[in-house]
Amino acid sequence: MTDPSTEPLDVLDAAGVVTGRVKPRAQVHVDGDWHRAIHIWVVRPGGLVLVQRRSWTKDLEGGKLDVSVGGHVRAGEPFVDSLREAKEELGLTLRPGQVEYLGTVVSVREYPGLPVPLTDREHQDVYVTRDERPLDEYRLQLEEVEAVYEVPVARAVTLFRHGEHVAAAGYDSMRRPSNALLYEADLPSQGRELLAESLERVAAYLNGEGASDIAQRPFGAEP
Repeated sequence: MTDPSTEPLDVLDAAGVVTGRVKPRAQVHVDGDWHRAIHIWVVRPGGLVLVQRRSWTKDLEGGKLDVSVGGHVRAGEPFVDSLREAKEELGLTLRPGQVEYLGTVVSVREYPGLPVPLTDREHQDVYVTRDERPLDEYRLQLEEVEAVYEVPVARAVTLFRHGEHVAAAGYDSMRRPSNALLYEADLPSQGRELLAESLERVAAYLNGEGASDIAQRPFGAEP
């Protein structure tokens, strides 16, 4: 497997425009450069959403809860190819027509206490998709994902926004059932409010609001 720290990323300006510079991922985080990421929320039957537990080996927020699928967009990578993240992390093959765009998050997370201080500045393009396969049919990438859980969307919002605990059925990277009580200690140290806001957009989508209408609202302007 290629060392993910060497993954080439386009350096963006603060507005999300490509500057023409390319750096390896590790250097982008050290230098605090803006870069692009993709977030995909996977919606399950019955109004459930998949919540990922990041691998404990991740350099940032290891073992913490996160979006169903998340990853960096490589330098020059077209949208259709960026959907590879779903295949890599969950074994889920997606085509452009299977996802709906819900907006772009501008996220800044700073980690000054690490041996090498890092600043993660991202433009995160947020999407939603529906998938009905049984939970045990996902194939999790051990290096990226520890487990996935099914959580009612409304409970996922209150978990990320307020730390309210929720019991969830889960499945881990060793292909074992991994049911858990998810609570505040499982949440990332930074970025949880933006994840809650993304989930509110997923809830609006499931309630019948058009994805294009949702995407036009800037983050921070939820009704």
